[in-house]
Amino acid sequence: MFQLKKEEKMNGNTMKKYSLAALLALTFVPANVFAAATIVPDLPVVDPGTELQPPLPSREGSIRNPISWQQLHTLQTPNTNPKGLYIDLGMPELYGTIYTGPYPMEYGRRSGVYDADYDYMAFRKKSDLEAGAGGIRIDSFFQDKYNANGWPEGQCDVADDCPTRTIAYRLHLMKNDENGHPVDIGFYGGRASFTGTEEGSFQPALTIIEGPLVNQVKSNGPHKVMINYETNASCTGSVVVREKGKTYQESGSGTEHTIMLTGLKADKTYHYQAFCDGDAVRSGVYDFRTAPKKGQLPANDGKITVVFGSDSREGVGGGERNYMGHNFHVLSQVANEAYHLNQADLALFGGDLINGYTSSKDDFVLMMKGFKQSWEGFWRHAPVYPAMGNHETMLNVYDDGSHYGLSLDRWPYETDSAEALWAQEFFNPENGPRPKDKRRPSYKENVYSFQYGPALFIAFNNNYWWTTNSQVPNFGGSPEGYIMKDQMKWIVRKLVKAEQDPTIKYVFLYAQEPVFPNGGHTKDAMWWNGDNNVRAWTKRKNGRMKPEGAGIIEVRNRFWKAIARSSKVAAVLTGDEHGYARMLVDNTTPVGIMSDDTNGDNKIDWQGSETASPNPDFIHPTYHIVAGNCGAPWYNKQPTPWSDKLDLYSSQKGYTILDITENGVELTAYSLQGGVIDHIGNLMDVK
Repeated sequence: MFQLKKEEKMNGNTMKKYSLAALLALTFVPANVFAAATIVPDLPVVDPGTELQPPLPSREGSIRNPISWQQLHTLQTPNTNPKGLYIDLGMPELYGTIYTGPYPMEYGRRSGVYDADYDYMAFRKKSDLEAGAGGIRIDSFFQDKYNANGWPEGQCDVADDCPTRTIAYRLHLMKNDENGHPVDIGFYGGRASFTGTEEGSFQPALTIIEGPLVNQVKSNGPHKVMINYETNASCTGSVVVREKGKTYQESGSGTEHTIMLTGLKADKTYHYQAFCDGDAVRSGVYDFRTAPKKGQLPANDGKITVVFGSDSREGVGGGERNYMGHNFHVLSQVANEAYHLNQADLALFGGDLINGYTSSKDDFVLMMKGFKQSWEGFWRHAPVYPAMGNHETMLNVYDDGSHYGLSLDRWPYETDSAEALWAQEFFNPENGPRPKDKRRPSYKENVYSFQYGPALFIAFNNNYWWTTNSQVPNFGGSPEGYIMKDQMKWIVRKLVKAEQDPTIKYVFLYAQEPVFPNGGHTKDAMWWNGDNNVRAWTKRKNGRMKPEGAGIIEVRNRFWKAIARSSKVAAVLTGDEHGYARMLVDNTTPVGIMSDDTNGDNKIDWQGSETASPNPDFIHPTYHIVAGNCGAPWYNKQPTPWSDKLDLYSSQKGYTILDITENGVELTAYSLQGGVIDHIGNLMDVK
């Protein structure tokens, strides 16, 4: 049971409500921008239920994983395997290999010894998985030759600083197809704490199967931090903060634990340790640093380091590139380098975390768990703030004769939609907009903002309320790249307030779909190859379909106009295209405006008889960054109206580092081979 999950419950302070007239009196944004964001009172969608059901047979979506998170942690109790534990997936058609090793690998806290300071899984022994079941070897890790963790005592000067003895296991699953040919399903990772120290004595025990993770480190509330973790059985969680000599405990019991650490000092390092049911299970000891106060930089180095990446769904090449629906091989390296080489204070992720496009809640959740495993070593110390992508889709799918079928965001929206499961799996701020039509999915935790020192970060969602793009006019929904009026209004207000806030010096916006795509998604994103007919559609209560008033090109231009009116936006960070691209967008960039449509078909035929003009409203030059190179299969550059203005495009895997100081924002994009893809000394020099 969650004790305190949501920001609204933790913070009684609500954002001051400004009237539209008051905002316009203060703002640098012209009134017509707000007029474009005005909400039409009647913005209905199809009521989830029988009215939403298409007259088509249901079918499954692209289900990636044949097992669930629960199955991955189903251990035989009492255990009869003398050499370790025993896992039974309950699916006799599966076979493969089980790899095991102590977890966290070589954990220690010894004076004068450089013990491992980053949690990760390592494997030394293996056994067979047959008919969906097999042994998890433990016995060898008590032998001198293999005992890297110093079991049974552990490698800590104070024994209780070491985590409960835990074994990590990786399943390499296989099955046969209908012709008897082997099919490689991929890798799956879990862990189990245990009792016993010698052959024949091992039994599964209460286990922290995810986390602890550090969340909601931000300057809007620098005196508190959230710790989240999950256990394999119900228990009462607690967290000890060493420097305060205080234990923070949940009021109830459950398997998912959220504990808010309050009364902390801003810009200070603390050490914490998570427990459940007293000392029945405990984590290692980890540190985090609270955020500085608004407008201030950390006192220790006068710099905020942010890692940004996007698009970590499964890649090509086998092995860890196919791990529970994401690319563990690449993403775990990104997280490791963010922590060790760059000492990042926080991570932003721009969506397409996973394969997605599934109709199974178990499948969706397991993919999310895999993504979090890649970040876990980093996340024990610093927060990760993700945004939703088009692959974060949870669907009702219908057979319309096409390859993928007709897909609609799954209902009930409150519990089964992609937006609902996103909020279940992450712990982001809850200060986003409310849908004007209450029947639509929530923006909770998929649209939000937070401040860290002098920087404001805005996560927006241009993959909200997903429907098969070609079917949006027939069944309602929002196409890729589209931003609906309620969210647009919220974004504009955030930018208005930031411009007037003396504690905010820099603003960053991030999401999945590129505003100006360059390779792989020029046919959609926020461009749709110039087709302004693309827009969201809803269904009135009388059953008639109604399009949104603004098309995708108008929405894109309104969005960037609000950005370009700000003197503080350092960059807009996106993904979706699997590479790295940089472009400086200003009032000379040929982006296309609707007056370019000379034949009245609501399209900009930039490759034919029409031109794509610059937008004179793009006053302040602003960098548009695509960094979707965290593991998904690469794309290369494609032609667009602004191709000649594109500064750089690379298909290399990697990540982007932002170093924020008093004097500006330095950007460096790294490849996973250690090279520099791009570097800008100060993003603000162009303002």
